[in-house]
Amino acid sequence: MWNNRVNRINHFALGLAGLTGIIPLSLGAWAQEIPVSAHTSSAAAALTGGTGARACSEADASGRTIEPYTATRKITMVQTLANGVTITHVSTGVEARDSSGRRYQKNQPEIAGGGDTQIPEFFFFNVYDPVSQTTTNWSSNSKEATVFHMMLHIPQGGKVQHTSSVAQPPLSNMPAFKPVQPKMQAENLGTKTIDGLEVTGARTTWTYPAGSIGNDQPLVVTDESWQSIELGIEVLRIDDDPRSGVRTTELTDIDRSEPDPALFQVPEGYTIKDQNPVEQN
Repeated sequence: MWNNRVNRINHFALGLAGLTGIIPLSLGAWAQEIPVSAHTSSAAAALTGGTGARACSEADASGRTIEPYTATRKITMVQTLANGVTITHVSTGVEARDSSGRRYQKNQPEIAGGGDTQIPEFFFFNVYDPVSQTTTNWSSNSKEATVFHMMLHIPQGGKVQHTSSVAQPPLSNMPAFKPVQPKMQAENLGTKTIDGLEVTGARTTWTYPAGSIGNDQPLVVTDESWQSIELGIEVLRIDDDPRSGVRTTELTDIDRSEPDPALFQVPEGYTIKDQNPVEQN
């Protein structure tokens, strides 16, 4: 029964990771197995010079040296209920980047258990290779890895099988929708040192007026981001949303040396499957 449960979680996670193979996650996202806040800190990014992923991709595109690193990532989610009870979830992982731009993640999902239930330890792994334009996913619970190709490679003499597109309704028939426009305020938090790195901070505050989303009082949501311009990564992020709680993502034990090349390879004994964005004949 437990194996079936783990297999379902594993298959779901690998399927979800497949989407990231087509649209690579930003650092703030690809380093997190829990969905990020619905808000995008565009104003914060402008104040700090861009998100961690954007800084990394710009370094790749401009030919500048990519700084390698390995770090421990901890995500803490604290939800406070109306009666004052708090619910805390903590997940940990490892992330790394080598000087060629390859990125590695090791995530340990948190699975609730109780009583005498014995929960075996397992991990999800993800490797993004900007050179081969692939994302590879596997888990410690199975012996199968999937390589998602972000660019279609057609073999010599091969043909592409075009899939039929789903018809879209005319825009004139689409119902009118007026999105909520909260008031946004951005502020520069200056610089400080975290784990030996100089980081630049910014905070974005979103205020929903009373009645805009069914709230009887103004609702305030804040996103705080601290980024290392030198490494091009987000070292600390605090998302505070009264509807879901406070989510803190932090990198610690940051090692600036070149990571072990074995991290970016599928372990021996795994069956590797390739998946392309378009099926081939």
